[in-house]
Amino acid sequence: MRIRAAVIACIALLATLLSAPARATPPNATPPADKIQPALRTQLTAKSVAPVAFWVRFGAQPDLSKAAAIDDWKARGTAVAEALQHAAQSSQKDIRAQLDAAGTSYQSFWATNAIRVTGGSLAMAEQLAASADVQGLYATTSYEPPTLDKKTAAAKEAAAVEWGIANINADDVWNQYGDRGAGITVASIDSGVQYDHPALVQQYRGRKPDGTFDHNYNWFDAAGTCGPVPCDHEGHGTHTMGTMIGADGIGVAPEANWIAANGCCPSDASLIASGQWMLQPTDLAGKNPDAGRRPQIINNSWGSEAPSNDPFMEDITKAWAASGIFAVWSNGNNGLSCHTSGSPGSLASNYSTGAYDVNNTIAEFSSRGSGQDGVTKPNLSAPGVDVRSSVPGGYAYASGTSMAAPHVAGSVALLWSAAPGLVGDVDATRALLDGSSADTPDGQCGGTDADNNVYGEGRLNALALVDSAPVGDTGTLAITVTDSRTGKAIPSAGLKITGPVSRERTAGDDGKYSLPLPVGTFSVAASSFGYDAGTAQVTVTAGKTSQVAVRLRSLPRVTVSGTVEDGSGQGWSLYAKITVDDVPGGVFYTKPENGRYSFELPANASYSYKIEAVYPGYRAGSVAIDVRGKDVRRDVSLTVDPDSCVAPGYGFAGVSTDFDHGQPAGWTNNGWRFDDPYRTRNRTGGNGGFAVGQTPGSPIVLDASLVSPALDLRGRKSPAIAFRQNLHSLSENSDVDLSLDGGTTWQTVLHQTDGVQPERTVVPIPQAAGKNGVRVRFHYWDAKYNTYFWQVDDVFVGDLTCGPVNGGLVLGQVSDRNTGAVLNGASVQVADRTARTAATPADGGVGEGFYWMFSPAGRQTVGASFVDYQDGSERVQVHSRRISRVDLRLSAGELSVTPGAVTMDVKAGGVATARFTVRNTGTAPAKVSFGDRQVVAAGTSSLVAGSNRIARVPGDYSPLALARDALDTKGHGSGTPAVGPWVDLTHYPTRIMDNTVGEVGGLVYSVGGIDGRLTTAKGYVYNPSTREWSPIADLPDGRENAAGAFIGDTFYVSGGWGPDLVPSKQTFGYDRRTDTWTQLADAPDAQAAAGRAVLDGKLYLVGGCSNACDSTNVRRYDPATNTWDVLADYPEPGGHRACGVLEGKVYCAGGIRRGGAISQSTFAYDPATNAWTKKADLPIDLWGMGYTESYGRLLVSGGITTVVSGGSTTGAITNEGFSYDPATDRWSALAPSGHVLYRGGSACGLNRIGGSARSGFTPVDTAEQLPTYGACGEIDVPWMSVSGSPTTLAPGRSTTVTVRVNAAGLKAGVYSAGVWIGENTPYLAKPVDVTLRVR
Repeated sequence: MRIRAAVIACIALLATLLSAPARATPPNATPPADKIQPALRTQLTAKSVAPVAFWVRFGAQPDLSKAAAIDDWKARGTAVAEALQHAAQSSQKDIRAQLDAAGTSYQSFWATNAIRVTGGSLAMAEQLAASADVQGLYATTSYEPPTLDKKTAAAKEAAAVEWGIANINADDVWNQYGDRGAGITVASIDSGVQYDHPALVQQYRGRKPDGTFDHNYNWFDAAGTCGPVPCDHEGHGTHTMGTMIGADGIGVAPEANWIAANGCCPSDASLIASGQWMLQPTDLAGKNPDAGRRPQIINNSWGSEAPSNDPFMEDITKAWAASGIFAVWSNGNNGLSCHTSGSPGSLASNYSTGAYDVNNTIAEFSSRGSGQDGVTKPNLSAPGVDVRSSVPGGYAYASGTSMAAPHVAGSVALLWSAAPGLVGDVDATRALLDGSSADTPDGQCGGTDADNNVYGEGRLNALALVDSAPVGDTGTLAITVTDSRTGKAIPSAGLKITGPVSRERTAGDDGKYSLPLPVGTFSVAASSFGYDAGTAQVTVTAGKTSQVAVRLRSLPRVTVSGTVEDGSGQGWSLYAKITVDDVPGGVFYTKPENGRYSFELPANASYSYKIEAVYPGYRAGSVAIDVRGKDVRRDVSLTVDPDSCVAPGYGFAGVSTDFDHGQPAGWTNNGWRFDDPYRTRNRTGGNGGFAVGQTPGSPIVLDASLVSPALDLRGRKSPAIAFRQNLHSLSENSDVDLSLDGGTTWQTVLHQTDGVQPERTVVPIPQAAGKNGVRVRFHYWDAKYNTYFWQVDDVFVGDLTCGPVNGGLVLGQVSDRNTGAVLNGASVQVADRTARTAATPADGGVGEGFYWMFSPAGRQTVGASFVDYQDGSERVQVHSRRISRVDLRLSAGELSVTPGAVTMDVKAGGVATARFTVRNTGTAPAKVSFGDRQVVAAGTSSLVAGSNRIARVPGDYSPLALARDALDTKGHGSGTPAVGPWVDLTHYPTRIMDNTVGEVGGLVYSVGGIDGRLTTAKGYVYNPSTREWSPIADLPDGRENAAGAFIGDTFYVSGGWGPDLVPSKQTFGYDRRTDTWTQLADAPDAQAAAGRAVLDGKLYLVGGCSNACDSTNVRRYDPATNTWDVLADYPEPGGHRACGVLEGKVYCAGGIRRGGAISQSTFAYDPATNAWTKKADLPIDLWGMGYTESYGRLLVSGGITTVVSGGSTTGAITNEGFSYDPATDRWSALAPSGHVLYRGGSACGLNRIGGSARSGFTPVDTAEQLPTYGACGEIDVPWMSVSGSPTTLAPGRSTTVTVRVNAAGLKAGVYSAGVWIGENTPYLAKPVDVTLRVR
């Protein structure tokens, strides 16, 4: 009777769902014209438009909220499906009749109440929009097909389980709960699955007990590429399925079953069809639907790079939830910037996953939030870097949030298997996932320590998740572990809980741990290094929390101490790292100035520890000790590695030469190059410059000789020639020759014709022992082909016997004299040697701003310099074989402004004045200037002061056009703290990069660029008063990386790559008063990515790219005559450089040229002489940066620089910024941006709009401003004048600035402006806000 009653109840609820009126848009609530979404209308009104596919969505939506009350799995799913089908049938019938009558092809769906029209016109769309049943018409959406950037792996690795499985403690769930996901069916919408893969075949729901297969209800070929048998041509779906349920340690829930659809991603229709099939699977013929066979969990490792506001997939996921299906989504691989979550994972209704690596560090590629309507995204994070799983035919490592999401799906399978009462309870499951994750603070993109837009709720923990499941009568056990003598918490103590069930856990940093347990009596054993084990008994009561304290007795301790010294002749104390084996937290450091160390260990035990010098070139040492009741002292000597001889204060007896500064003095050369002419980069294993023999190609046959000066080897007993080389050879001759008579006669001591991989080559020359006038020649001859070359670097001639050099060590810290803060990155010089201060995060005893270097003995000057600080120095006596500590404090100006804001009340037509004082409270002179400022309206954004860190993310970054680049190269960043008062503006209406940006009157205009898929002609204007972007007239044609700027009220835009990826000569002018474009005179040549500047009312374009970045052309456009001039060539070829006008000249910096060489150079163009002059180099090589001129300085921010990653030199995207002052010919640091981007648009402000956040073309919608730099020049606020003149304030001195307002012609109201304060200090004073209230 109970069964019959339950069935009757289900039938009653089903009837209620079917009879409930579907929610619909009220008749005529939206005008028909407005129902056609803008993106679709643009497609339908395009010139020469072909029939366009589009979606018709209907307003009728059934109320599914009561479905959760149906306990029977099949009945619940059937009720949801039939309610949706009923709503679709009743609301779609009239439109379907119209389409049938017109002979139009379409697909009808019920899981989302929508029809996809295969091809239609604007007239058809307008006719359909007139129906009261239609809610809206939408453009189709493209989703990124899942690709697998994989590394192959062995079938079975050494680890018992993969790192991700162990990281989330899934193996502990197996062992402690006996739970492996049995009884749960997971599904995947992906690229398919290799169903007979050894790691997956046993779990396939279509496998029958006799080993045969039935694919009905278990496989949906949405893509039409596999037929009736599951397949996977890409591998992505097989990989994600392996992580969910794979055998042999690759899967989270290896006893769960699986089914699949290959709906991702031929089209959005295939995804919708897959989602609909999951609600009510069918047989292979698409017949006999059965909601009882739907999966409990669906993994979705796919999405779009651009956000999407179409509602169709959202309808599907809400229907899944109503039917009890838990869906997991990847959050996207568009990081490093904020607001990069991909759709549909970004939707509030979807549970999405970020990715972290084996070190629990968020992956650089992992997309950040926020998501839809500001919701925190991702929801949580899971392992997603170098995840090993199944692929067709084998196994492979892959990375992405696609790899992270299936860890969550598998964990939900474990949870629901352990607690069947939770099956179908989506809200409760989300709450348990959130509550059990490990909080991981990261404020980069907003949120809290417990829930932020980088990690979400934190890192996935399957064990804590299952621990929190409501299973039977349970209570909570709360454990605290403390020191029995002091009462202090003991962090990370091991816990063993035995009783009705057994559990093993680890206490937190606060010594506490809580977990649910079944009722009963338990024994709790706690252990920690350095303590005796302790136990306690406790009884767990249903529904209550039982507290238990375990107190551990500390073991007796002794002190281990000593010193670490050099043992190869110098004898000085060594800064060294000491690692004690098998001791938690057993890493200690010596003091750099005296080499002393001291730490405590529990007595009555044996230990061993390793000693490694922080300085390079020393061999590690080890110590074994037997600790009893007394303190132990061990002094240790470390010896230098004689083969490398790179330890400070040591060297070989001979002459060393590198090529960092080109051809060395005294060397003669015929045919060798030092400027890397073919951009092969240093492949010898060395760093910096190198010498290369390489022919330009036929018909030139190269015969090149590079000859050393005469060398004195008297006193050298075993001389040799040592050098680094890389020889890429076909049959060319590469000889090393030796002369003992000053170069009159030669003998070959090394002959090479075969290729040589990067190596250090040593050639003994005993015949030169004791000789004077010895010369060495590198002879590269009979070289015919320019694809082959010989690189040489780091040449040494002499005895390869490593010995001490006369001198001592100098070390210390560099700090700010005003604040006491240490300065990382400061340059320290002694004699001809240079070092940089750096953080020592692993050694808290030394702190940051630390430097060390070897110095010759004698009286020396130790000097330090840092941007925007006065240089500092100190004279010191450097003693041979001793250490000298020299701490330097650098002075800088520092401004205080009082008051920070002024307000004046006047009558209409009246005038008023106010004053503020600027005082230099620092310790060095400060240059100060003032200018009008237009105030950004309150609430536009938040300052990111003090939180931005310098980031450099290695990857493969191309300067060329959209279709010529590979996508999705991942990288890893690193950074140090920096100060950054950047402001986030309202997000751009679309994701964008390579856009052209101009500023006039405080309004920011952006046109063209790449929106992630296409070269666009769209344009928008940003009004800081309303904080809104508004559309402007489209460019006449799409443009990527055009150059442009405002001159007066006209925005001039020239060049760029067109939609056909061909560079253009066309020039257009946009009149902002009439919102119209006019075609103007063509430029002399077709280029994209040119530097731009405006001088004397004329537009300058410098260099650029076509199919390569090798232009040196400089063009000048005169709007008055609509003509172009060709000027003196830029001194270096390339594009993507920064340009601006300073003191009547055009300054340009950085750029990239053919072959990938990045420039640091700065040049200035003088129109009076038509010539370029070399200026100070940028601090780093840089291209693709945002830039502008402001208050007499050239500002650059972001872009691509060069780093060494994995032992090789590569490009890296950075958020660093720099400012150039022509008065001092010096670059200084700008605050790092809050977003790590390149190839975005930029203009006065400094405003940066859009850009790409990683390798390839992955645009973002961010917009930001560095508010201290407000304009290209003075902005005239008509009702305000500022009396302050540029001045230099000595320390302690001040200046008073008068602000005068004139309300003539102003209506009653409140007016806002401000005064910019320009300065050459490292602190950046806040602008002074000015408020005028007119009565």
